[in-house]
Amino acid sequence: MARAPMPTPPIANLVSLRKHRYGCDPSRYPIKSVAYVISHTSLWRIVFKVACCGSILAVIILIVLLATALKPQAKLISPNLEWWGWLIGVLVVFVEAAICATLLIVVSQSKAQTKVFVETMRIEGYWRENEMKPQSTIKDLNLLKKAFVVRIVTLPIQIVPLLGGAVYSAINATFTGWDYMDRYFDAISLPPKLQRVEVFGEDRSDCLALLHPATYDSDNDYARFGFMCGFMESLPIVGWVLFPVTNAVAAALFACDIEKSGGPAALEILKSHPSQSAGISPATAATGLERREVASYQE
Repeated sequence: MARAPMPTPPIANLVSLRKHRYGCDPSRYPIKSVAYVISHTSLWRIVFKVACCGSILAVIILIVLLATALKPQAKLISPNLEWWGWLIGVLVVFVEAAICATLLIVVSQSKAQTKVFVETMRIEGYWRENEMKPQSTIKDLNLLKKAFVVRIVTLPIQIVPLLGGAVYSAINATFTGWDYMDRYFDAISLPPKLQRVEVFGEDRSDCLALLHPATYDSDNDYARFGFMCGFMESLPIVGWVLFPVTNAVAAALFACDIEKSGGPAALEILKSHPSQSAGISPATAATGLERREVASYQE
């Protein structure tokens, strides 16, 4: 007598949000990446170059603005150039220098992040030259990132050292983790629908995800990873210069463990829900499913 087919689980159950889906606690990758970078010369050179260039660039911009913009702005604030006019002028110049330096550094950091991400996966032997493609700088610099408005609104929290950074990182943890890991998702051409299933456990919009408890679940791999990345970047002085690049290495190490496990767990949706695989590239589907031995499953 033929066995009745097993019921198909809902999409939300295809991706478990229980601890360490891919074997290792994702919150350790950002810390592990620092030692990893130091032990690999090719990566260390890229990080050192970005850190030095960023610091030098910030100093040059500050000096240029102090020499050219300080007096005109102080005179605009106080025509008689009183001491308080100079003080406000200096503060304005510091803000202007920070904005200019940040814009230029972000571009160089983005390129460096992509380089170290690809290089790390190559070192670990999981970068497939014929199947994967690096993320473009334009895609990475897209201002409409995950929950962008929430990040801007909560940004002032970081004024409070350490504690403010921890709160900010906790609020934005899952979306920060997703932003870092979308380099891997883009490399394997994982569609946005499956990215949401992978990160949230189901195809949930950003607005709904912001209000859903599972987004802030400490068992969510991407929340754990994103929190540590965000917290390290919130550290004074070195945080925003050094750790964005080492965190890209952390994302690559995370991606290597995902590859080692057979690819994103969200690809299980192709097995249990063939009707929802529309728009997924054959290469992505074949790669993930072959590693999961779907052929034997279907038999």
